[in-house]
Amino acid sequence: MDAQSILAELESRGVELQALGGRLRFHPARAVPPHLVEELRSRKAELLRLLTAPAVGDTLAGVRAAQPSILAAEVCEMKLEDFARASLVLEVWSETLREVVVLASDNALLDPGERRSTYRAAELKEMLSFDAVSLKRVHQVKFLFRGTILPA
Repeated sequence: MDAQSILAELESRGVELQALGGRLRFHPARAVPPHLVEELRSRKAELLRLLTAPAVGDTLAGVRAAQPSILAAEVCEMKLEDFARASLVLEVWSETLREVVVLASDNALLDPGERRSTYRAAELKEMLSFDAVSLKRVHQVKFLFRGTILPA
């Protein structure tokens, strides 16, 4: 059974599946038979990828992605240079920061009232070499000052 089939089977049984901290959680557990639990274990990595992929069509404080029909898997496969020009705004879970952050193409329209830290593609390019400690520090400063990490 592939990951999409597992998700469809769980949905048909009324089971909610979540990815939390690199682990799969499902509820109600009594609705998942042992053979399906084994399928979840064998496809864990694929299911985590599907569940944590950016939801491109979701709204972000009234701003929609410019290309809502694009698949989340396509975004994950994009090169950073392509993402920079794609007019996309994504909410993604950062395991390092332990919170949802907003990633935006350099040309994407953003809600000026957005309170979460938003990282443009140009910033992401600069941050590729950061270790976890540096990333957390930059994130804290960015949150406090609501700015960019790039020189003006």
